[in-house]
Amino acid sequence: MKNSESTQASDSPRSRGRPRIAGDDLTHRQAPILEAAGKLLAIRPSGEITVEHLLQETGTSRPSFYRWFPGGMEQVFDQLIAKANTELMVRIVSGLALSDSPEERIRAGLRAYFDWGFEQGPVVAGIYREGFNEGSIAQQYRRKTIELAVDLINQQAQNMGLLALPLSMIETLVSWIETAGVVIFRHYPVSRAEVDQQYNLTTLMFEATLKAVLADYAVIKK
Repeated sequence: MKNSESTQASDSPRSRGRPRIAGDDLTHRQAPILEAAGKLLAIRPSGEITVEHLLQETGTSRPSFYRWFPGGMEQVFDQLIAKANTELMVRIVSGLALSDSPEERIRAGLRAYFDWGFEQGPVVAGIYREGFNEGSIAQQYRRKTIELAVDLINQQAQNMGLLALPLSMIETLVSWIETAGVVIFRHYPVSRAEVDQQYNLTTLMFEATLKAVLADYAVIKK
């Protein structure tokens, strides 16, 4: 009898703990935490944002937080920045796919970047505040984004009938675009008019620079 009672007790819901959640349910529960972390990035370095800050912002309990984010704050910022960078890449690829000419692709890619920065707001401000700190999560994802942007530009150059451009040259062009983003997005909040002005300036500079580079390196196929 004792063994039977022991077996029943060990099989009870209480002894097994709360069931795990995953998929859309987990994503839904994580969303307010990620949103709060993103907003706090506009006013605090990530290293100063604590679990307690997020609990106060969202009214979440500590057990629930660690149930949804067992990796703690590192997981929160990892997911937050990964999501932002994925959104950027989706926007750029979609913009390129809808464009027919090289000029349209350049403008579509730049438009996607500046729209992303405006709509992501505080997250982008946080990324650019910490994205140049060696070893930071933001820096790791910034590096991945640059590498993907370099690959995309190299593919477009080949589609335009150009010989392979030196990767250092492409990365320099990408870094110039990013610098234009840093100048505007590190100041949060910014207006749509300010973003559009920076987009127009960056587009003119990029197109002029690219033409000069192509002429200088004679990379257009005869």
